[in-house]
Amino acid sequence: MVKYAAVELGGMTIRAAIAEDTPENITDRKLFKHEGVDPAVAIAEVVEWLKARQPFVSLGIASFGPIDPRKGSPTFGQITSTPKVLWRNFNVYKALDVFGVPVGFDTDVNAPAIYEYMQAKAQPGNEGMSSCAYITVGTGIGIGLVVNGKPVHGMLHPEGGHMPYPAPPNDKFGGKCLDSWTIPDGAEANASAPALAKRAGVNHADELAPPFPDDHPVWDEAAHYLAGCCVNLALLASPEKIVIGGGVMNRTILFAKIRRQVQAKLNGYLSVEQITDDEKIKEWIVPAVHGDETGIVGAMALSQNTFLEAGGAKDGACSSSSSSSSGGGVDGCCSSKPTSSSGSSSGGGKSAFDATSFVFGVAFAALVGSIIAKSK
Repeated sequence: MVKYAAVELGGMTIRAAIAEDTPENITDRKLFKHEGVDPAVAIAEVVEWLKARQPFVSLGIASFGPIDPRKGSPTFGQITSTPKVLWRNFNVYKALDVFGVPVGFDTDVNAPAIYEYMQAKAQPGNEGMSSCAYITVGTGIGIGLVVNGKPVHGMLHPEGGHMPYPAPPNDKFGGKCLDSWTIPDGAEANASAPALAKRAGVNHADELAPPFPDDHPVWDEAAHYLAGCCVNLALLASPEKIVIGGGVMNRTILFAKIRRQVQAKLNGYLSVEQITDDEKIKEWIVPAVHGDETGIVGAMALSQNTFLEAGGAKDGACSSSSSSSSGGGVDGCCSSKPTSSSGSSSGGGKSAFDATSFVFGVAFAALVGSIIAKSK
C-alpha cells in the first residue's frame, strides 16, 4: 500500500485528504474554512492534520490563483494578485513543504484538468487524445488546460475565467460583484457564485440551491458567460474535451443551456460534429467525473504523479525527494519514471543505472571466478 496526501485550496475552504494506492481511493479527509482567517493560521491547521497522518510518500497542492508555479522565480509558491486580500503574496508552497516528501504545486484547475484528461484518454477510442480543458464554476471561475498531454503554464498559467466576453442584450449588471482586482467584463465577475447571487437578488450563493427555481433568468445569464468560455476555448485551443465542474454546476440544467448557446454563438463556423451534432456535443462538453470531488481528486493525482516523477513506484519505493511545480508531463502519471542522478526523469538515468549494474556484475563474476581458480 502507498499513501498520498493532497491539499486543495478553494475560495473559502481548504480540503486536505489522504488516499491509498490510487487518487480516487480517498480514505481520510477534512474540510477547513478559511474565510477571514489569517493564511498562516489556516495552513498551520492543515499541517497539523497532515502530520498526524504521516507517513505518506508525496503531497499535491492545488491552489486558487493567480499563483507563481515557476521554479526558480523569487515568488515561486506564492498566491499573487488574488482578489482574496489576506492571501496576496502568501507562499503556500513553503508553508506546506514541511513533510520531507516530493511536493507538486499547480492551480486548482490545472490539477483537475490533468486528471480529467487522463480519465478521458483511458476510454476506448481515445488513445490519441492530446488535449482537454477544465472549467470550475464556484466562488470564482477558473480554466485549466492540457495541450499535447501537458498542463499549460506559459509565462504563468491560464486565467481563462477572466476572459472578457460581451454581455447579453439589456444586461445592466456590469460585473461589479468583487473588488477592483476583478476584470469587469470577465466570466468570473458575471457568472461566479457571488455574481449570480447578486444578479438573483439573494444575500448568499447558498440561497441559489433548490428550491431556488430552474426557470429563473439568472441561469440563462450564467449559461451566456460559460458558453462564452467554451467558445473562446474552441476557437483558441481547440480542446478535444471540455469538462465543467464546481458547485454552481450542481444546477445540472446549465449543461443543456451552455451547449445550446455554444452552438448558437459559433453559428456553424466550426464544422465539426462535436459541436454541430446535438448528441455529440453532450460528449464534448461534459460534467466532471467526480463532481464536487474533482478538485481534491485532481490534487491527489498531482501528488501521485509528483511521486512517480521523483522516481517512486506504486509499491511505495522512492529514490529521491525532489519537488515539482507541476508534476511534469501527465501522459506518464500512471507509470513509474526512474530518476537520474541529476534529477532528470528521462530514460537516460535508467540506462546509466543498467549499464553500471552490468559492469559491476561482470567484475564481480570475474573476481569470484579468480578466487575459485586459486582455491583449486
